[in-house]
Amino acid sequence: MSETHLIGIDMEIQEFRITAYDRSGNKVLGSKAEFDQYSIDDWVRALRDASVFLPKGRNIVTAVGTSGTIVPVDKYGTPVFEPQWYFETAPEQATRLRKLEIANDLPNRRLLLSASSPIPKILALREQNPDRFEEIEWILSPTTWLLYRLHMQNGERWRDIETDWNNALKFGADISTTSPQWYEPVFDTLDLSLDILPEITAPGSWIGHAESQLASEMGLRDAEIYHGLTDGNASALAAGSIQSGDCSIICGTSSVIKYASQEIDADNSLYFHRHPIQGYLASAAFDTGYILRWFCENVLDTSLSSGLKLAQSTNAGDEPRVFIQGDRSPFFNPDVGTTILDFWPEDKESPEETRGRLVRGFATGIALSENTYFDLLENQFDNLNTVHLISGGKSRGQGPFTWWNTLRASIWEQEVIKMEPRTSAGALIPTALEASIYPDVKKASDTLLHSHGPIPADESIHSLYEEERTEFKENWETINHLYKMIRDRRDS
Repeated sequence: MSETHLIGIDMEIQEFRITAYDRSGNKVLGSKAEFDQYSIDDWVRALRDASVFLPKGRNIVTAVGTSGTIVPVDKYGTPVFEPQWYFETAPEQATRLRKLEIANDLPNRRLLLSASSPIPKILALREQNPDRFEEIEWILSPTTWLLYRLHMQNGERWRDIETDWNNALKFGADISTTSPQWYEPVFDTLDLSLDILPEITAPGSWIGHAESQLASEMGLRDAEIYHGLTDGNASALAAGSIQSGDCSIICGTSSVIKYASQEIDADNSLYFHRHPIQGYLASAAFDTGYILRWFCENVLDTSLSSGLKLAQSTNAGDEPRVFIQGDRSPFFNPDVGTTILDFWPEDKESPEETRGRLVRGFATGIALSENTYFDLLENQFDNLNTVHLISGGKSRGQGPFTWWNTLRASIWEQEVIKMEPRTSAGALIPTALEASIYPDVKKASDTLLHSHGPIPADESIHSLYEEERTEFKENWETINHLYKMIRDRRDS
């Protein structure tokens, strides 16, 4: 009997990772390749370098990529412009868009519009290069481009292209409808033809077999190709946000919270994706780990790991109160910066003790900030199951990061499960279901996802911060109000 392999391609910012799993969820092969330039030629070179060659059998492939990056190609899938990355901006076009009457309806459709959104960048390409823009046949996400690049034979015209609804969201998809579709009033207002955008389908849907020369060079010839996900949603599945009530938090440079819900809620602190399997993903993201790392490196002249070691030796309750900036979430106030309160210099304190108190203040403030979302989810939805945690960074939760995870679990008052970071495995869940590898969602997730077990809470720490959880939220609201008052006074 021939073997079956589930293969996930993870398209990161400067690196491609390919991971193959067997039917039991064991990793059997992994490869990666880096690239320095953000061009299609560099992508193809890196994909060739990251090739995998598996025993003959049934190979099933999907991919994940960054959301909000656009790949404009001609009728043969050749780039007309190089990829416009999610972090690149078109501020002039975004400002004009926000002034249009149609912009008032976008929040109701859960469409986000910023200078880094795909639509302003598409408009900028059309305005700055009108003749070349006419050569565009398709505007795709990196995920969709890669999967069809593997599927299509060289020189074959790209027809009947589809894209998954997770990657379609930032391009202007309305997920509030029964079946996600492009929000046509926006494109009509901007005189943008929907012909350059693919049809929208479910993640994990069938595309075809890998028939291109690139697929052969990567060791994927004749593999089955299925639609993928954005990296954020793949990570959410990998972290355990599978069925209604499941909640995950991925703690790296940002804290990214995902909650599997059956409906869309109106709270402005949350944005929504259509869940890759069923329902929706209520989401929030705000800068946390990045701020602490910046503070350690630029103010204390030490590493994040060393800073957390100092914090670990500080007594709970001795730290200053740190309120993480709310420019992204929950306040969306560009004027709110990080605020440190109750910091009293101690004459008898060593420099290490002072640094430890400061870092512990940040680590505690981040945990308390994250906790506000668990309170929000419990208030907005009927149930909140166990919280699944993935710690970002190279440490993957070792050493002082384990201490920080324990601090989090103690403050949150939630059962917390530590998950192995398997982004590609998360993306493979809807694919494996469509390919009939597993009979149901539970079997697929139990097989492909790996848990490192519960993170025990420290009861003494929990009781110490129990009252402060409420005070923290109230004080943070007050700080936000003060920042608004300062802005209004400055602008008047």
